[in-house]
Amino acid sequence: MRTLVSIAFALLLFSSANAQKSKRELVISSFNIRYNSPDDGINIWEQRKDWLTHSIRFHQADLIGTQEVTHTQLLDMEVLLPNYAHVGIGREGATQGEYSAIFYKKERFEVLDSNTFWLSETPDVVASKGWDAALPRIVTWALFKDKHSGVSFFHFNTHFDHRGKQARIASAALLTQKIKEITGTSPVLLTGDFNSSPKTEAIATLLSSGLKDPYLNLDADQIYGPEYSANGWDATGRTSDSRIDYIFYSGGVQPLTLQILDGQRGERYISDHFPVIAKVELLEN
Repeated sequence: MRTLVSIAFALLLFSSANAQKSKRELVISSFNIRYNSPDDGINIWEQRKDWLTHSIRFHQADLIGTQEVTHTQLLDMEVLLPNYAHVGIGREGATQGEYSAIFYKKERFEVLDSNTFWLSETPDVVASKGWDAALPRIVTWALFKDKHSGVSFFHFNTHFDHRGKQARIASAALLTQKIKEITGTSPVLLTGDFNSSPKTEAIATLLSSGLKDPYLNLDADQIYGPEYSANGWDATGRTSDSRIDYIFYSGGVQPLTLQILDGQRGERYISDHFPVIAKVELLEN
């Protein structure tokens, strides 16, 4: 009898530990949705928006760091993702220019703080353009409290310049500096289109700051999908040089799985970038 009681107690403890772990697990995505260009033929926004938002709901993403979102697209996503709210402003200020908005499940997270800064020599100046960048670029961040687990963490989301090599390197340095200033020792999630392949100086700068890439820290069986994320509406011949969308982490975060979702149906694509989706566990503060 005593043995049965001991077994039952052990099972109860195991079940309780698993339940607590499950409360700390979340799904995070980085998704360049492609701005609503009228020149995208069969892949125009009107043909993709239902598919794209359905994929977010199906994968039960808790947090989505988006890039290239225009205000019109933001309004569409608000309608099609009714269980989500978002933080962020346009890169030209207020509702002007592309957003790097962070979408989050309203019922799960409380926003304790949030802000946006510019990737430039004057990060607090709205619409400021830095170094050799072609366009103003931003970082939107939020401090979330997970209502399931009680754990608080930061989520940063960005889109580096597509032309300026020096801008990408300098942006990485500024971003790592800002993360340290803002977060202290709290858990950090960083999503974005960095317009940088894995072996570039910009990515090396991020990794040298203590940020980690789950693609490099998980076993092969924990990673699924193509080795590239940017498809440019034609995935033929793409290699790891086109893996330019990332989810980084630091502090009390344990990656569990990583997927690059190959959203392609014949000649139709979910976006000109495939979303990156990670499951992570938030460790207790």
